[in-house]
Amino acid sequence: MQVYESTDVSDLSILLVIARYFNVKEFEENPSLCYLLTKRCTGKDIFNAIQDYFCGNEIDWAKCCDVCTDDGKSMSGSYKRLRDNIKIVVPHVAWSHCCIHRQSLAAKPLPNSLKEVLSQSVKVLNFIKANSTNTRLFKSLCGDMGSLHTTLLLHTEVRWLSRGNVFTRSFEVRHEVHVF
Repeated sequence: MQVYESTDVSDLSILLVIARYFNVKEFEENPSLCYLLTKRCTGKDIFNAIQDYFCGNEIDWAKCCDVCTDDGKSMSGSYKRLRDNIKIVVPHVAWSHCCIHRQSLAAKPLPNSLKEVLSQSVKVLNFIKANSTNTRLFKSLCGDMGSLHTTLLLHTEVRWLSRGNVFTRSFEVRHEVHVF
């Protein structure tokens, strides 16, 4: 099980749990839980969210053999309480740290046409986000146009969700960006 918690640009904390399991003849890896942490993001809160999901879906903790965390927080100790709580439920579980986002690496070989679209989107995004005046003007323009969104997302190479989010948000505000 891989546990990942991240806070996006709008200060929403999202917990993502990916389960890897053996299914008949091969290993499968699927996102099991994507949960919005609305209050605090302590190890205890993360454990409670996973525990609620496991109980609600009748998932047996005893079948969990490894927990992998990434992000700087796991290195600084904020996952300590998560580790302690999981170790109480599953004493035999191994704990590992992953510093490389596999999904980001898997997404590296984009087709040239998508690379060009991403590159252009990032250039436009960087122009708008380059200074606070542009950001405020864009926010005002979006408000005047009645847009669903008033901000753009930053693109980072590290965050594996970043590319899809940048594409999605760029598409959703394409008319506003064109006017800007």
